[in-house]
Amino acid sequence: MLAWAGAHSLLISGIALLSLGLLAMTILATPWLVSRLPEDYLLNRRIAKLARGPIPLLILTLRGVVGLVMVALGIVMMVTPGPGIVMLLLGVSVAEFPGKHRLLLYIGTRPRVFASLNWMRERHNKPPLRYPHAS
Repeated sequence: MLAWAGAHSLLISGIALLSLGLLAMTILATPWLVSRLPEDYLLNRRIAKLARGPIPLLILTLRGVVGLVMVALGIVMMVTPGPGIVMLLLGVSVAEFPGKHRLLLYIGTRPRVFASLNWMRERHNKPPLRYPHAS
């Protein structure tokens, strides 16, 4: 293993730089994205309409791919530095799939996650997210 790492040090350095870049991008983008959510985001159960035509289908596909990448990054960040659970929440928010609202509620209402989301919103002078079971 050490021999392989020595022979591929440029590859390992590139992966490390990419990882650091993604971490920096996540640290900057996550609070901005969370601050853009409406305060009743966890309350509303949005039902997706079936996409018709090539453009809506392309947008739905793009949202799915972006959501999947964000979920994958969230999983990686759960074992590396970064806001893993929050990134998972954002990835699930972007994608459309059956059971999405239940999963968002499950992740987003965990006490530490909910507190983190509202802390990010507070830093951007946005009202806190409303807790679903309080209404």
